[in-house]
Amino acid sequence: MSVINQTLISNVIKSFAKGAKQAQDIREAQDKSIQAVVDAFTIACDKPKAEFIKGNAKTNPARAQVKAMFDALVEATFIQTSAGRNYATSFWIAFEEGIPFQRDLYNGRKPASEAKEPKAKAGKVESTDRKALDATLSKAIKQARLLGLTEFAADIVDLCLESLDDFKEAE
Repeated sequence: MSVINQTLISNVIKSFAKGAKQAQDIREAQDKSIQAVVDAFTIACDKPKAEFIKGNAKTNPARAQVKAMFDALVEATFIQTSAGRNYATSFWIAFEEGIPFQRDLYNGRKPASEAKEPKAKAGKVESTDRKALDATLSKAIKQARLLGLTEFAADIVDLCLESLDDFKEAE
C-alpha cells in the first residue's frame, strides 16, 4: 500500500522551495536596509575612515550607534547575541572597505594587510604585574589596528574596559 504519491511529494518540495526563496528575499531585504545605514555613515564620515572608526562603543559615538542598532535586534530576539557581534563586524568591514554589506563578511573577507603573517613571536612570560599586563594589552591593541583588525581591536578595548579596573590604553 502506497500512501504517498508523486503529487504529494512534489507539493512538499515546492512548498520548501518557496520557503527557501522567501527566506533569501527577506535576507536580501534585511542586508539592503543595513546597507542603507552603512551608506549613511559613509556620507557622515568627515575624516579618514581609520580615524572615524577608532575606538570602541564606549569611546566612539559612531560605534556606539551601530552597536545599539544590533543590540536592539538581539533584545527583540530577531538575532542571537553572537550574530549581533558578527553583523557589527561585517558592518564595519563594509564601511571601511567600501564594499556592499553582507552579514557574513566577518567570516572570510580580510584586508590585504591582514593576510600577512607576523614574523615575530611573543616571548615567554615568567613574572608580571598589572602595569605590564596593561602595556601588553595596549601593544596587542596597537598591533591589531596596524594589521587592519579594527573591529577586533575595539573588542579587546571593550573587554579590557569592562574587566580591568582603571584600564587605560597606552598612547
